[in-house]
Amino acid sequence: MENSALQEAFCSAMAILGENAHVDARFRRRAGLGASVRLRSGNVFASVSDGYAVASRDVLVGLALSLLSKIYRRKISSPYVDEYREFVSRESVSHLHDALRRGRGRKREENARGTAYDLMEIMARVRTEYAEIFTGIPSPSVVWSSHRGSRVLGFHDSAFSQIVINKTLDNPRVPEFVVEYVVYHELLHCKHRVLYQRGKSMRRTVHSGEFKDDEKKFRYYSAANAWLSHSRGILS
Repeated sequence: MENSALQEAFCSAMAILGENAHVDARFRRRAGLGASVRLRSGNVFASVSDGYAVASRDVLVGLALSLLSKIYRRKISSPYVDEYREFVSRESVSHLHDALRRGRGRKREENARGTAYDLMEIMARVRTEYAEIFTGIPSPSVVWSSHRGSRVLGFHDSAFSQIVINKTLDNPRVPEFVVEYVVYHELLHCKHRVLYQRGKSMRRTVHSGEFKDDEKKFRYYSAANAWLSHSRGILS
């Protein structure tokens, strides 16, 4: 799909919003399905992953509306936005995003050994203790994040089969069973598939009922959640 199609989609979105500005919208080579827009000197500049080249015009207009409504601070309800949300909620599109990241992105460097905890040792211990849950599940690599933070404690990067744990947890003040719990939780994502396009909202379900049932089998489930709920000061 040519840039002209993307340009037309953004111009249509501007008309729907009742805005009048010069638009420069282009497909770019990106590691994933990213898209961004900025307003500079009254002009709109949009950069959209070339992965969206497979999308229909209605999806592109919906994408444009979603981005533009943020910079113009508008609340927008439109069939185009619904089309866009339906598109990005598809399992095939999630796989496309991962494929673009694998082909163009970079896997995080292996740094499992921290100051207080060794994630490889913790991963091995978790898989051994809960073998009945994880037998037959491939082992992803596990690494500490490069930056500290307090919001996301960990995540499973499906594109590179890697679990990333927040470096803030690499602290002797954090109980080891809490780190084990976060690793256990992320490892469950390797077992339980994401459920796509669920209900009227077409949302993805990341934590299914089966996922939550397995999560509660962690030996210190209640204690770990209680500690995380009451110890945010240590993580900030």
